[in-house]
Amino acid sequence: MSEVSLASKEIDQFQVNVNMLMSPDAKGGHLESRGLSPTGEVVDAPLHRHHVALSTYRIDIGLHYSLSDRWVLHANVPYAVKNQEASVEWLDPVTAEERDAILRSRDIHHRDETYTGLSDSDLFLGCKIRGLFKTGDVLFARLGTTVPTGKTEENPWKLGDAGIAHLHIQFGTGTFNPLANLRYSLPLYRGLMITASARGMFPFYENSKAYRGSAELSYTAGFTYRLFDWLSFNGNYLGFYQSAASWAGERDINTGLRYSMAALGMSLATLNDISVSANVMFPLTQETLYAEGDAIEFGTLISLTTSYSF
Repeated sequence: MSEVSLASKEIDQFQVNVNMLMSPDAKGGHLESRGLSPTGEVVDAPLHRHHVALSTYRIDIGLHYSLSDRWVLHANVPYAVKNQEASVEWLDPVTAEERDAILRSRDIHHRDETYTGLSDSDLFLGCKIRGLFKTGDVLFARLGTTVPTGKTEENPWKLGDAGIAHLHIQFGTGTFNPLANLRYSLPLYRGLMITASARGMFPFYENSKAYRGSAELSYTAGFTYRLFDWLSFNGNYLGFYQSAASWAGERDINTGLRYSMAALGMSLATLNDISVSANVMFPLTQETLYAEGDAIEFGTLISLTTSYSF
């Protein structure tokens, strides 16, 4: 998502980007009818609902190195802070013993905790093609891979069925996944440029814990309007598709979704080849692919990017 926040400017031999993406109000939840006994056995319980709130703060540090006017190397290293809060909505009457069992069960599934760590990194080789359809247009094509620097978890479904504490939040996939990225820009009139992009990630094997990540496709369409040499505005439509991940070949019902967002932002160029960009992304639609899942629903996202070229 950070690509929507980059201003359309030529990259010098080196460019360092620091992007912060904030998602302060994502929410999820699901119905539950199990509890946990004092001895750690899974038991039946009155129907209730688990509510989960997740605030995520992610910092991406990216480096572009121009091999020539056409060829570019790109690396991106993300670090994330994920704060989870969990609560129970009581739907049916419960006894004191049932209430304690339900709360013990909640605590092995969802806890009030903060998780931090690296996510999977990206490595790309990119090629710029200028004047493809019209003078001034640019097609930027990149191919690469993720690097499994993010922490992965053991199968949470097996652990949950055994009454053992587990975590559904993954910081990575544990695998190298092919990446493809296309971005096209076309100048129209006096500082107005239309842009479009598509990015795909395609996991094709399981990690050492029998987890295979989701295939992902994101795409954008929008415009950038440069009012002055130092000030530009942008608006974008963002779409995202995620297939289901799997554990030992069995579908992870908490994955698989489609959503769309609208983004509005601005970019300010300062002295010494430093630019600062800000974007606000508003959710338009979100749909989980599997009715029994409880994928997190996003709220408003905020992106801040600082770029330095040298």
